[in-house]
Amino acid sequence: MSAIKTTLFEYLRLLRLQTGAATASAPLIGGLVLGQRDILHLVVLFLIGICYHIFGFVLNEYTDVEVDKQAIDLKEKPLVSGSITRKEALSIVILSILCGYALILFFYRSIYTMSFFSIALLFGGLYDLYGKKIIGLDFVLAGGFFFICLTGASTVSLDFNVLVYLVCLLYFFQIVFNNAVEGGLKDVAHDALGGAKTLATYMGINVYQKVVQMTKPFVAFAFSLRFIFLGLLVFLGLQPQLIFWSDKHVFQVAIIVFLMVIFFVTLFTFLRSMRFNRSRLKKLFSMHEMTSYFMVLIILSPIFGWWITVFLLLLPTVWYLVFNVVLYGKLLEPRV
Repeated sequence: MSAIKTTLFEYLRLLRLQTGAATASAPLIGGLVLGQRDILHLVVLFLIGICYHIFGFVLNEYTDVEVDKQAIDLKEKPLVSGSITRKEALSIVILSILCGYALILFFYRSIYTMSFFSIALLFGGLYDLYGKKIIGLDFVLAGGFFFICLTGASTVSLDFNVLVYLVCLLYFFQIVFNNAVEGGLKDVAHDALGGAKTLATYMGINVYQKVVQMTKPFVAFAFSLRFIFLGLLVFLGLQPQLIFWSDKHVFQVAIIVFLMVIFFVTLFTFLRSMRFNRSRLKKLFSMHEMTSYFMVLIILSPIFGWWITVFLLLLPTVWYLVFNVVLYGKLLEPRV
């Protein structure tokens, strides 16, 4: 029984299941923005998102295994340790694609939904295959999230409004930041050893005597992405369906201000030269990402209502914390 449990946990770690709900929120929110409120269809959108998550992360593990072997603190990852074979990982990737298409065919039978999902798979796949070989493919990966969000919206209507496009763009710039900045910093040491080409290494980020050496171009790039994200947030709140920035939503605005403080504190903390501590960086990134996600939901709360908003706030957060504890024994520090 113990052997079965160990094997199951290794597969769940390979799937990066702790962040599955965060990825699956993209098609879910895409559908909700256009008015989807049917529980069954919302569950289906969530499952489509989980399929996309498994596809992207397992394929990424499959292609990055040789680079990951350069890092001492990644030696326990399933493919690096050999507890799961690359052939098994590839089978999971194929199965996740088939399951995603099956859900779309069974519930929606829409050529548009199929097309958006296919584009999301294409962009995600291109990044996984060439992300460490061609600089700047973080933007291609982000395009995948733009289209997986549109996948969810297209199951409701093809009459996309400004809200839908703004939410998709928020996902786009959030993913670029997650991958190019946070991912670049987290993996800079073994990326350099493995010869990986990332925006972080291209902009001169390196670890010298265990200290992360920041560069002005990288810091400027990171802040540019964050200010674009914040600008889109402000513009989202100005939409007539929300009219968020008004006396009617004083409480929500106060929450946004509080979250903004955490947002900038964490941002300034990891965008300065400091002793390289992968564990601490992952905790800071987790806090920063959750804060970004919370701000989007709070601004969308006037059209979602409080019950849906609170559920969407809790779902990826509780999911993330629970699976981190179960799979890694820590709240904010997955072994990735």
